[in-house]
Amino acid sequence: MTETYVLIINWNNGPDTVSCINSILLLNDIRVMLLDNNSTDNSVEFICKHLADNSIDYNTVTRNTLDANTANNSKVLLVLSDENLGFAKGNNVLLKHILKSGTGKYAWLLNNDALANPDSLQNLQKAITTDKDIAFAGSVILDYYKPGLVQCCGVKYYKYLGISKLLHKNEKWDLLCKSKNFDNKIDYQHGASLLVKLDTLERIGLMDERFFLYSEEQDWQYTAQKMGYKNVLATESIIYHKGSVSTNNKKYLFFYHYNRSAMFFARKHNAWFVCFIDFFAITGITLIRTKLHIKSLTWGMKGLLEGLFKY
Repeated sequence: MTETYVLIINWNNGPDTVSCINSILLLNDIRVMLLDNNSTDNSVEFICKHLADNSIDYNTVTRNTLDANTANNSKVLLVLSDENLGFAKGNNVLLKHILKSGTGKYAWLLNNDALANPDSLQNLQKAITTDKDIAFAGSVILDYYKPGLVQCCGVKYYKYLGISKLLHKNEKWDLLCKSKNFDNKIDYQHGASLLVKLDTLERIGLMDERFFLYSEEQDWQYTAQKMGYKNVLATESIIYHKGSVSTNNKKYLFFYHYNRSAMFFARKHNAWFVCFIDFFAITGITLIRTKLHIKSLTWGMKGLLEGLFKY
């Protein structure tokens, strides 16, 4: 019986996706649900060859035929999308399928550029069951390239700036771990490794698909909090994350998607006068972060305006 469905989204990054799958494949009571977001490279061929060469039981379906394959019990189900759905909509395709099947207790959203420790999932499950009102549990995220440094131990949202801060970023993990001095003002858990109770989704709903990239997990958890649900950091669950792979070579797209999502989140959850403040705050932050690089600044402002007016 499948207890946990592991949801992974791939886009033009077959090697990292294969490494991610390898890090979790020996776990018990899981099924990997992998969606390819219409990659334009050889990702699908690369992934399928790896699975076949290593005798890993898998099946491939298209997004349109996914629900006709509910009875398939392969270890890995590769779903091929005919368009790039983004993070929220891509995961929602998989979550809808899982909920329709009526099986499983948890869904584990795991970034394809992350590697999990053998006990990462077990410790997420342990943390999420400490309180019946906890709907989400997140992992401690360490830097893949500098494993001794923290990328994130939960996230803090600054309402009057319109941006979020990764808590304990660049701190030394061994010192933080020994001191157990974790910030208790966590607003939400990072989406690179996020466990959710499936039975809470009937009330909470799925992710808002208007978020294409960034802030979708924040919006999801804020929506849940308004209904009385909590999130928790599983301090013993560790993953190693590369980060920003999808926009690494096109930095201007980072500023576009980040600003678009940040502004839309502010508009959705904050009062109008706070949104007004956030617009100018994010504009100033974009000027600083882009170092007045014309292309990045232009796309950053485009995203900001779309987040304010388009949806």
